[in-house]
Amino acid sequence: MDIVKLNRKELYDLVWSTPMTSLAKKYLISDSGLRKICVKHDIPLPKAGHWEKLKAGKEVEIIELPTNYNGSTEISLDLRKEGEENLKGKQSPEEVLKDEIESDSSLNIVVPDTLTKPHKLIAETKNAHFNNENRHSKNFTGYLRSPLSISATKLNYSRALRIMDTFIKAMEQRGHAFQIRNDSAHLIIYGEEFTISIREKNNRIPKPKTGSWQEYDYVPSGILVFSVRISYHNIEWTDGRIPLEKQLSKIVAKIEIKGAEERDMHLRWEKEREIKAELDRIKKLKEQEIENELVKFKVLKKKAKLWREASEIRAYLGSIEEKATKEQSLTDDLKDWLKWAHKKVDWYDPNIEAEDPLMEGVDKENLTFKKSGYY
Repeated sequence: MDIVKLNRKELYDLVWSTPMTSLAKKYLISDSGLRKICVKHDIPLPKAGHWEKLKAGKEVEIIELPTNYNGSTEISLDLRKEGEENLKGKQSPEEVLKDEIESDSSLNIVVPDTLTKPHKLIAETKNAHFNNENRHSKNFTGYLRSPLSISATKLNYSRALRIMDTFIKAMEQRGHAFQIRNDSAHLIIYGEEFTISIREKNNRIPKPKTGSWQEYDYVPSGILVFSVRISYHNIEWTDGRIPLEKQLSKIVAKIEIKGAEERDMHLRWEKEREIKAELDRIKKLKEQEIENELVKFKVLKKKAKLWREASEIRAYLGSIEEKATKEQSLTDDLKDWLKWAHKKVDWYDPNIEAEDPLMEGVDKENLTFKKSGYY
């Protein structure tokens, strides 16, 4: 393992000349691990958005290296070999994607100071917001049926528009799209649909209590919240130590990761549905096959029963004829009856099934006759 030794000034020059994410690829350490080393050695770091401003040709603030430092001045960093993983803190997929987004020189994620050439959705939303009839709060500029959900006080309204405008353009640059449905814009990522919004957070202030029910005033806080609704729950990013303007790369990375997860989940569900549908189809075919076999067997069983009974009747008729012959009592009437009986047995026997117009419509198994109602 190759080790590079740096003094405090050399590390300061390094972190102010190269983004942390790029250094983390060169050295066997995560960008957060490198930040911790800088904090330990009282080395100031570029503020959020520093590299984006440089890329956009804007002025940036350079913080001088403090001279009143009394700690250790020697730092050792391990060089990363090709294909070697970060043993001191592996980056998450979101962090990796965030670094890729920030390193993409063709992608503009720097929020401008003024809104110029706004996206069509931003222009339509702004026009809708300034229709006084559609404002839904005396404190906030907002619109119940605007393409984009943006709600903020006058002080933050322009800022909210600029953040959303930069976000929308960046997402389209990344190959994603926005679709209007029910008068509202939906973000489409990998075929999955999300809703987005920016709102100004309220502080809930209790009113003087006059009864058993506590009432509140809702006072704008000046803090913006960027929200994305995914699978019936919200993911939110809030103004704080790092303003929303500086969180766009993180927001885009998170949404894309979630979009891929949603797509994979739905593809998995669809595959499971297809497998279940195929198993159901096979099961139904098997059940139908069994049902068909049962029907055929029932027919076989019925015919065997009819044949057995027909054979018993023939044996019975034979015994009658044999007895009458021995006793010389085989009269013409008996002969006629035997002839009639054999004809009925031939009709009843499934191996013969002789036609008998008088027995038409009779159920052989139950020997029942259903009247047709024509009489």
